[in-house]
Amino acid sequence: MITNFSLILSPALSPIFPYLEAGPWKFGPFTVHFFGFLVALGVLTASYFIQRRAFKLELNTVYSSEMTMWGIIGVFIGAHLFEIILYQPEKIVQDPLILLRIWEGIASFGGLIGLVIAVFIYTRYRKLNFIRWFDLIVWGGIHGWILGRTGCSFAHDHPGYFTDSWFSVKWPVNHVDQYYNIHNYPGRHDLGLYELLYTFIILGVFYLFNRKGDKFAGFNIALLFVLYAPVRFAMDFLRTADKTYFLLTPAQYASIIMFAVGITIFIFKSPLLNKNKEK
Repeated sequence: MITNFSLILSPALSPIFPYLEAGPWKFGPFTVHFFGFLVALGVLTASYFIQRRAFKLELNTVYSSEMTMWGIIGVFIGAHLFEIILYQPEKIVQDPLILLRIWEGIASFGGLIGLVIAVFIYTRYRKLNFIRWFDLIVWGGIHGWILGRTGCSFAHDHPGYFTDSWFSVKWPVNHVDQYYNIHNYPGRHDLGLYELLYTFIILGVFYLFNRKGDKFAGFNIALLFVLYAPVRFAMDFLRTADKTYFLLTPAQYASIIMFAVGITIFIFKSPLLNKNKEK
């Protein structure tokens, strides 16, 4: 019989998440990385849900297809530039051409900024309502995001502090990063995995609030921004190596702006949100 109740609540239990690994796989001269595979699958998944929703809302599916392609390009360019310029600026001095090698370093918030810019340019070009059409992109994007973050959880590219908390990943004892585990903790916070788990919650809320009834254009934008920003802001305090400016990471500043935009859309419902539906 356990008489010490504190033992039951102790955080120093075995981490509940295993350290996931997969790949890479070689096929002759080609190497397939699991992260890259899942990102590609995520892009296809997002595209499918964008087209499906465009058809349901009776929007022009040719436009939604074109906009998706513009958005994909914007995501990869924005993700790379945000990462290099704000997180690794020293690399620009060493090799300015790194700005052109978009496969060397990405940041999710930069991808979002690039997406916003690309969709804005496209909707201006086609004379479409930016808010309505970006709302469409958000709906599809949250589905693809799950696969992207699954890739992060296998790549372990967002490591946090070592911890004795049960809510953590059991870090391999032979991992090179154990050098920093000065307290010999059994687990480590894995922000990619945490965000993956939280994205399932966000997606569930999306389906819950989109079950029936017409929502104002921009509803999904506001919902995503309000749900995601505070959690991302908090999780960034668990990161170990991210560059900070006045104690906050670039993503945390972006989270503040994101949350403010989401609240603004919900409160004011800008006149742009209430224009007649475009075809």
